[in-house]
Amino acid sequence: MFSQPTIEQLLHKYTLVELYTDVVPPQHQPTTSADKNRDLLSGTFGTAQLPLYVILKPLGEGKYEEVGRYDEGKINKTSAFAEFLRKHLSIQGEMTQAKAGGI
Repeated sequence: MFSQPTIEQLLHKYTLVELYTDVVPPQHQPTTSADKNRDLLSGTFGTAQLPLYVILKPLGEGKYEEVGRYDEGKINKTSAFAEFLRKHLSIQGEMTQAKAGGI
């Protein structure tokens, strides 16, 4: 599904991040562990749902705000997932335009 042109184009507009909760690949060790990542997932997002798709807005100093969450773990409708991605791109675009306009 992620290789479909529409989804692939939308995802390229985001910075993608993966949280490894089973096994952390060797190239990312020893910076974290799967146990710590599972704790982060449940503590921060209040769920152990896998996969979990969230859109985060960086606030600086390691902080962030969750601005969107796709409720289905398994994506059943590609069009619904595409709309989820588009919606949050348009919100970010509106915020950028407002800042550029001096608001």
